[in-house]
Amino acid sequence: MRDNSSQRYSVSDILLFYGLPALLGVIAPRYGWKFSVDVLNALLTAFSIFAGLLLNLLVLIYTLSSQTEHPSVLTKARTSTIKELHDNIAYSILISILIVVVTMTAVAYLKMHEMPGVTGFTSTWLTGVMVFLTLNFVLTLLMILKRIYIMLNQTIDRPFLSKKSA
Repeated sequence: MRDNSSQRYSVSDILLFYGLPALLGVIAPRYGWKFSVDVLNALLTAFSIFAGLLLNLLVLIYTLSSQTEHPSVLTKARTSTIKELHDNIAYSILISILIVVVTMTAVAYLKMHEMPGVTGFTSTWLTGVMVFLTLNFVLTLLMILKRIYIMLNQTIDRPFLSKKSA
């Protein structure tokens, strides 16, 4: 959330990652969005899988960043990208776990208060929270993808440039 050139918080990033999901989290329930137990179970499954995969990616990034065999591989820019990528992945894992906990609680509540023949749905505030968390997660996942793309471009371009100059 910080601008690399000034080390100040980026207002546009804060608005994008928190303001937009908050706005949509308020608007979605007003348009009748609600989640049934089936949708919550699908979210629970998806975010449980995401948490596991992101934990594996975090270990992979840690392994990559701790390589001492080739110190020239990690330039200052790449080290910065790896640190930012690590932070984004850790944050995504936290959001995934939070979504899993909230979703499990919502499913348990809806199942406990289930009436025969009546489909239970989430409340307005819970729908807003789920929309906020899910959109924030998706935006963070896109940021992770962007940083991985930058790292791969740095890795792929480096051998090409060294062969060209030789």
